[in-house]
Amino acid sequence: MKHLVFFLLITLGFPVISQVDTAQVRVNREPDKKPRLDMLLVDLNWDRLVGWVGTGVEQKWHGRGIHVSLLFDQPIKADGTFSVAGGAGFTSHNYYTNAQVEKVPGTETAAFIVKTEAERERGKISLNYVDVPIELRFRTQEDKHGHRWKVAVGARGGYLINAHEKIIDGEGFKTKLYHYPHVAKFRYGPTFRFGYGSLMLTGYYSLSTFFQPGKGQSEMNALSLGITISPF
Repeated sequence: MKHLVFFLLITLGFPVISQVDTAQVRVNREPDKKPRLDMLLVDLNWDRLVGWVGTGVEQKWHGRGIHVSLLFDQPIKADGTFSVAGGAGFTSHNYYTNAQVEKVPGTETAAFIVKTEAERERGKISLNYVDVPIELRFRTQEDKHGHRWKVAVGARGGYLINAHEKIIDGEGFKTKLYHYPHVAKFRYGPTFRFGYGSLMLTGYYSLSTFFQPGKGQSEMNALSLGITISPF
């Protein structure tokens, strides 16, 4: 009887052991998970014009914008810790002030001209660009959560496809203006990213000025600071 019980235990236990071994082999043979390549980047930015904007001009604190880019990541090292990335993107900047961009009478230049509350109770000027970004990236190895620390430095060049102002006067009437020939058509500057997993801090500074050289009575540069979300 004892021999029969022992035989049954061995017989019943063998399939379980076999299944465990097979499962272990199956796990060991699973291909390595591909690293997050940060191909789609969405930046939610705080926007600011840096420099002398104009006499009496006040910028509101809530200037904001968005940058969306799709980049192709090319690893320099096989483990993905170093890579370069380039692609295309779209950026929208929104600056809120108490002034309006106008041509200065008797000149060939433009400036931010302060308006009364009756003329302009609130409003913004919006600039929209198509961009070509490029980045040099460094990532640590994945931790136990499958995430990495990341740093990226790069540059971005863009072409202005639309500039317009939205004005709301003291009586609530809304006006949109679209003719801004003095605003620079091209812009360029360095970018920076730092973060963990799918969230990063980002920054951009335009080395080119808001107005075309010689076409504005003030020289300003654009600064954007924000948060990057990278879903994959």
